[in-house]
Order: sequence, then C-alpha cells, then structure tokens
Amino acid sequence: MIAVMLLINVFVFCYAFPEITTLEFDTVARDFSAYYMGTWRLYNNPTQVYYDGSLPGDYSIVGTPQPFKYTPSFLLLLTPFLALPYMDALVLFNVLQLALMPLLAFFVYRLLEEKNFTLGVIAAVVVLIQPLPTPASNIPFTEPISLWLFDINSQCFAPSYYCGYAYVNAHILQAVLLIGALYFGYVKKPWVSALLFTFGLLDPRAALVAFPLIIWYNKQEIRKFLLASIIFVGVTFLPFFFYYDVAFAFLRMGFDASIISQSYAYDWISIYSVLALGLVELMTVISRKRENNSFFLKTGELSRSSV
Repeated sequence: MIAVMLLINVFVFCYAFPEITTLEFDTVARDFSAYYMGTWRLYNNPTQVYYDGSLPGDYSIVGTPQPFKYTPSFLLLLTPFLALPYMDALVLFNVLQLALMPLLAFFVYRLLEEKNFTLGVIAAVVVLIQPLPTPASNIPFTEPISLWLFDINSQCFAPSYYCGYAYVNAHILQAVLLIGALYFGYVKKPWVSALLFTFGLLDPRAALVAFPLIIWYNKQEIRKFLLASIIFVGVTFLPFFFYYDVAFAFLRMGFDASIISQSYAYDWISIYSVLALGLVELMTVISRKRENNSFFLKTGELSRSSV
C-alpha cells in the first residue's frame, strides 16, 4: 500500500516537473527563488534578507524573486545550494524532496505499524498523498491526462504535493523534518528528535501544530528533548539577532498579519500529516485505556465470584 502511495507521488512529481523551469505567474519566479535569494543575501546583503522584491546588485535570476518568509535558521540548510547556479539548485532541491519521500514513508510506517490497520492506512494516505481539500486557491490548472476511456486530472491524486513540486516549495521538506521528529521521539532518541524539530520550525505555524504530539512522543525523555531543543534553537537562531539584525527582521515580518494569514495548498502537507497521526495516536490511547478498564473489571468480577 505504501509503495503505491509513493508511486503516485512519483507520478505527480513527473507531471509537475516540466513546469519548474517556467515563471510561477506573470513575472514572478518559483518559490525556490525566495530560498536561494534569501540565502544569497544572507552572505552578500544581510540587511535585506526579508526584502520583498528585486534589489540592485542581487543575484541574477529570471523573474522577480519571491519574498523569504521563513526562519533564519532555515538559511543554514539552504547554504550548500549556493554552490550551484540558481536553476541547477532549484532542480536539485526538488529532486531531493522527492528522494526524501521513502524516508517519510518509513517514519509513517513505523509510527503506525502497531496501530489500528484501517486508521493507519487512512493516516498514511493523508501524509503521503494528501488528497484533502485545502482553504487555498493556488492550485494551478493543468490539462487532464487521457487514460483509455477516462480523463484524469493529476491534481486529484495529490493537490498539495502537486503544488509543492510545481512551485518548488519547502513544505514537503518540513513534513519530513517534523514527522522525523515524531519518529525519533517514538524510538527514544530525543536529541535527534530535537534537532529535526529545530529545523522543522522553518514555518512556525505547522511546527506549533506538531509540537504537542512531538512532546507526547518524547514524554519518556522529555527533559533531554527540551534541553536539546533549547540548545539547538539557541545555536541556530540566537546568533541571527547579532548578525545585521536578521532575526529582528524575521520577527517583524512574522507579526505582519497578512503573512500569518496567507494559506497555500502546500502549507497543509505538514499540518494535515501531523493532525492525521495525532488522531490515530489519540484513538489508540483511548482504545487501550478501554481495554485496560475492561480487563480490570473482569479481573475484579472473577475475584468476587471466587470469594
């Protein structure tokens, strides 16, 4: 079943791939332009990392770059891509996101393997395909694919993943980081869980949704997880307060209501994934409590009958 979901993801990626070399709309470049330009400015014009638009002296790309709207620590992950020209880096980033899907599937399988089978399958579909509707309108129109007697729109399989691949957006990577944090909490490796959660903060909205479940999975090693999180967040975020006020620029941008309220289809990959896994975990806990209560009731009745 998981193999089928991964094949659907590959199909959606291949269908979206030809679009990535074009402009996203009008004269605006793909979402990856925000990551590449934000990282380039970090080292060449650090006071303008969060500037929306083109600037004199910017790295030359075709189209107006998207604004960088993520945590400054995300720029650390993006730094190696500056070793490549923009278009090569864009293609590599997209291919790497697809290459991470089997790892995401592994995390999901391990988190769900001991849960209710039906609930587990539904949650896996939500995480790996995400066929749910989203309160977003940025799903571009594409011509349907003819399969024998049927015309099928590729976006009906995985609309959020389609947008993630077509726009070359990082929310697929964020889903891997956050669900990886869940998995390593589950296997009692709090330091790895904290590290993945730290970089999974790139869009704080999804990270805040995931945080309670990550805490739950790290409950047996909660002190180590919290200590590791404080250390990693401190190391990767605090220095930006002293480097040309980059962190202050992020906070100013973050408190902009228009930025916070923006919602795109790919934003929901991480959110829906965490919510699906959380609901399965909640149902599992409730079911086990009921079984334990039933066991104790039966044990009590047997004890009284023997007396």
